Amino acid sequence: MVTLDFLKEILSAHALRNNPGANYFYEFDIVAFDHSINAVDFMIAHFALKDNKELTVQPITESELKKTIHKWFFGRERSKNINPDGTENSEKTESFYHSLKSFTKEKRIFHFQNVNKESYEYQLGIDYDYLYIEGEEKNFLIYFSAQD
Repeated sequence: MVTLDFLKEILSAHALRNNPGANYFYEFDIVAFDHSINAVDFMIAHFALKDNKELTVQPITESELKKTIHKWFFGRERSKNINPDGTENSEKTESFYHSLKSFTKEKRIFHFQNVNKESYEYQLGIDYDYLYIEGEEKNFLIYFSAQD
């Protein structure tokens, strides 16, 4: 049975595996939140962001989510060299996506836009993807971030 902790462990393992021997690190995580909370408001509160009026959400497809997962799991510096087997990496991406979809009971997927706009630059990382999954019972923030 897929649990939130199981998904967090997979995300954490991939983040740790990708951490370079440099002065930045990767953080991948998933956080559940109630349907009654607006996604943008949750993002601002969860990360204690400055009042970013530019922050919005844009709908994306399952395919775009899978590409994002693959990019962060297998397209980073260290992971490119650890396991260059594209077929195996694609299978792991599909497996994680299906576990994620099964757990969240995904209805719609969104990508946060304008996260680091103008005066908010680098507030949430030097490279990142912040996503919002609208689920049947709860909503979920899933993110991939390179921090310095």
